[in-house]
Amino acid sequence: MKEMGNVKAQENLMKSFTMADNMMKKSWEMWQVSLGSLSWIQNQLETMTKSNLERSKIAREESNKVMEGLMKQVEKNQMQMQEMVQQAVKINFENVDIPFINYCNEMKNKVEEVSKRITLQ
Repeated sequence: MKEMGNVKAQENLMKSFTMADNMMKKSWEMWQVSLGSLSWIQNQLETMTKSNLERSKIAREESNKVMEGLMKQVEKNQMQMQEMVQQAVKINFENVDIPFINYCNEMKNKVEEVSKRITLQ
């Protein structure tokens, strides 16, 4: 009877070792899967980061091109505006009534003469 108890104990002990061995194998497999997942996630993050950096670079280059175009357009518009103002001033001076200016100058001279006479007396 004692011998049967020993055999059963040995069988139970072997089953326990087998279960422990299987548990360790499964645990290592879980670790491998977890590490593989972490590696995959890191790879995906690197890919996304590279992609975002590339898109940012392209967007920055396009933005610079747009800004250069806008600056050229602003410069062109400014030149056109300056030409328009110059033409308007030229036209206005061409249309100024010269006799009126002469009249104003004559009046000024007369006022100065009268002013001199008053101060001399």
